[in-house]
Amino acid sequence: MDKPVIPHPVQLHEVIIEKINCRRIGDFSNNASYRMNFAVSSKTLNNKEAYGYLSVKVFFDNQPKVFSLEITGRGKFVDEKSPNRSKLKRFVEIQSLPLLLPWAREAVSPLTRRMGFPPLLIPLIDVSAMLRTKEVKNDG
Repeated sequence: MDKPVIPHPVQLHEVIIEKINCRRIGDFSNNASYRMNFAVSSKTLNNKEAYGYLSVKVFFDNQPKVFSLEITGRGKFVDEKSPNRSKLKRFVEIQSLPLLLPWAREAVSPLTRRMGFPPLLIPLIDVSAMLRTKEVKNDG
């Protein structure tokens, strides 16, 4: 099927990893279980530009605690069409999780491998279900 590509008016222009905080606590164990928390926030720069932030934290609730990890990515979103600052902020808050998550996934896997552990793969997630259940904390 040959269909034209219709770009969205808001585009992601750049992504950087702002922060990685990681500490090895113990040795790897197959019994270690972890959970992840995701937080999103946004900051409008003007009517056409905004930053979206995604923070991912890995927690080990029980023993053995293997490592602690927090990573924050920032994306710059640009809206060339609409000068509506509040609509841009809302869009960035919703889209930061699905659009910035691949950068977090790409950074975490080799980092855990370099720490001497099997690579940790942040799982693919159902973003719309997470947003409906408010699992994603909005720090904006």
